[in-house]
Amino acid sequence: MSDSEQLVLLIRSAREDASVREPLLKLLALDDAARVRAIENWVKEGVASGQSIELLSAIAWLVDDQVAREARDLLQNQ
Repeated sequence: MSDSEQLVLLIRSAREDASVREPLLKLLALDDAARVRAIENWVKEGVASGQSIELLSAIAWLVDDQVAREARDLLQNQ
């Protein structure tokens, strides 16, 4: 499965499950620089703790400002 497909699955899961949606919306509510730092830390810590590479790859897409805005819009306007 490609990284972009993982992102689609992450957004779909977030739309269906508040336990996924709420932390993701908090992340996406940060200003761009803070969001990028938080994602970089999340990915670094996730790799160190053995989290799913697929999940971390999907989250890493949210470093892109446009992708993050679109994800936030999708989650807020469901």
